[in-house]
Amino acid sequence: MNKSWVPADRTGSAEPSAGDRRQLIVPLADPLSDGHARRSFLGIAIAIILLFWIAQITFLTTMLLFQSPGNALPFLVPRAVVSTAGIAISFGMLAAQSAARSASLLRRSLLAILLAFVGAALHAVANEAAFATFVGSHFTWAEFVPTILGNLWTYMSISVIVLALMYGRDLRERENRIATLRAVAQAAQLRALRFQLNPHFLFNALNSIASLIFRNRNAEAEAMTECLSDFLRSTMRMDPEGEIALGEEIALQSLYLEIEKARFPDRLIVELDVPESLRGAAVPNLISQPLVENAVKYAVARSPTPVTLRIAARDEAGSLVLSVSDDGGDAPPAKDGSTHIGLSNVAERLRLYFGDSASLTAGPLPSGGYEAVIRLPLRHPE
Repeated sequence: MNKSWVPADRTGSAEPSAGDRRQLIVPLADPLSDGHARRSFLGIAIAIILLFWIAQITFLTTMLLFQSPGNALPFLVPRAVVSTAGIAISFGMLAAQSAARSASLLRRSLLAILLAFVGAALHAVANEAAFATFVGSHFTWAEFVPTILGNLWTYMSISVIVLALMYGRDLRERENRIATLRAVAQAAQLRALRFQLNPHFLFNALNSIASLIFRNRNAEAEAMTECLSDFLRSTMRMDPEGEIALGEEIALQSLYLEIEKARFPDRLIVELDVPESLRGAAVPNLISQPLVENAVKYAVARSPTPVTLRIAARDEAGSLVLSVSDDGGDAPPAKDGSTHIGLSNVAERLRLYFGDSASLTAGPLPSGGYEAVIRLPLRHPE
């Protein structure tokens, strides 16, 4: 999931083009699980495992020197072989627990216990094989079972230490993610509010209202003023770190589009396809706003013919799939790549909320137009 893609334009070129809205495919990996944090954790875990087995062979060899000096040297080689096997088994346990990192703590604890039994059994096999090869001892079940039980505490300790280290790392990463999420969410809301209060945006809205009043279309002017007021009031009082129901998100976008309809009464056609069963699903607030803005800016505003803007949602195997698309109309190619900034903003918010459980895919449609698709876990507000 750490692989990245270069945004491509409609011609398929790998270089960004100024002649079109860009295609963005973002696998939402968590960088906290890689890089320095991962290297630090692995370094500590590997160091503990190596020190543990070095200490064990040193302790056993020292005891043998005092108890039976004549056997210390002959037993050194099989002890070294068994300790090497122990290191390999411990690294295998580390890899298995790392692979199960996304599981619940209960399942990871049960896995740690199971790995301890498996490790003790494998260690017993390695122990019997090594001493049979280098010392000539004979394998007996009477000795094999006690060997497993004797090593169980050793591997249980290693397994628990690895689990504790990994869980501690997960907690630290979660704290870092929450802190970053707060900062980015606040910045995202400020950017959204900045756009909403942008003089150009307000000028267009107020100019449309003034135009309606001048043409004695007072009822429409009043309705547009109410939509603008409701939209600004709703977005300003939002918790920047919070989530809202999908139905509320769609209602906000409908208010925004009602304002834009006054500017483009004959060009903007809005279609909503959001099942009632999904309107209670939880989504980050204003997550679809940049996608709707892009559709208006790059399709509706540039096309001399009507453009259909469609917002749809569906349940896909337990995931909420939210899409914003337009048919493009007769809009000419965009002269800049500013949509890439908006899409990257959405992708970053999704990553911080959901890690690699969410994704954003955006690009031109084969039939013309453009579509951005968000996939995220299907949940309900807490």
